[in-house]
Amino acid sequence: MSSAPAVVVVEHQEDDPAGLIGEWLDVRGIAWAVVHAGDPPPDPATPAAVISLGSSHSAYAPEPEWIARHAALLRAALAADTPVLGVCFGAQALALAGGGEVARAPEPEVGWVEPESDHPELRGPWLAWHSDSIIAAPPAAVELARSPAALQAFRLGRSLAVQFHPEVTPAIWGDWTSSEPEFARRHAGDPERFAAGIAARAVELRARVFALLDWWHSSLVLA
Repeated sequence: MSSAPAVVVVEHQEDDPAGLIGEWLDVRGIAWAVVHAGDPPPDPATPAAVISLGSSHSAYAPEPEWIARHAALLRAALAADTPVLGVCFGAQALALAGGGEVARAPEPEVGWVEPESDHPELRGPWLAWHSDSIIAAPPAAVELARSPAALQAFRLGRSLAVQFHPEVTPAIWGDWTSSEPEFARRHAGDPERFAAGIAARAVELRARVFALLDWWHSSLVLA
């Protein structure tokens, strides 16, 4: 078994687990451990990297109280030069930790999104599900990808933020649409038809996620 430091994956709620990100970590033989939103945060200097997943809460909200603890973790990780991968809520929390701005989006972005980027690993198509958007990346950040609706990716030192959801499997998407069927229908069309489309592209999506995470790991985590 590897003695290398583990990657810490912060899961903020039960219906947004590590999914394809966890599968990539397993396949690549990278040790990882899950920390839940209510758990004591890890020492930010200890992990090989921190992966912050999605949440239905806003990164700027005063409640629940774990949001402030998570923000402090990300600020400390940035200060310790520990790589962070922020996903959706995690991306927005990373933006705030670095001095950027996040606010309610004029319209939610739900469904497939194809960001414009100079990096082929970021172009997608990806699955999106968010009602908040990063209004301004941190001053020291480099914007990497955009869609017409939102900033989709930025790099901050050794950390990467992505507004879309590379972790999503057909089962995770099914959980989201089951809990908010009208929201899904309003913004992405018929949930069952959309879910069938995700399942049909599952192999393609998995390969794209692995390419993105390989790029993140080699260019930022191992830098």
